[in-house]
Amino acid sequence: MIALERAVLASFSDRAPCKSKVRRPPSEDAPAEAERLHGTGTSGSATAARVVIDLSHYAAVADRLWTAPTPEEDHVE
Repeated sequence: MIALERAVLASFSDRAPCKSKVRRPPSEDAPAEAERLHGTGTSGSATAARVVIDLSHYAAVADRLWTAPTPEEDHVE
């Protein structure tokens, strides 16, 4: 834990930020590319809209983990 703390603290600096990095606005093609990647454009597929995740199995397992076993359940032969 101490080594991790030292590594994190060593990565910080009080120097001025790098002057060579310039914040540039997105290009004109950027919004179209973002729509293509997200699939929200007219030509993109709506794959993300079709994905359904059923978490009922995980909820059932979590419920079982939260309840302590009875002595009879704990000593199964």
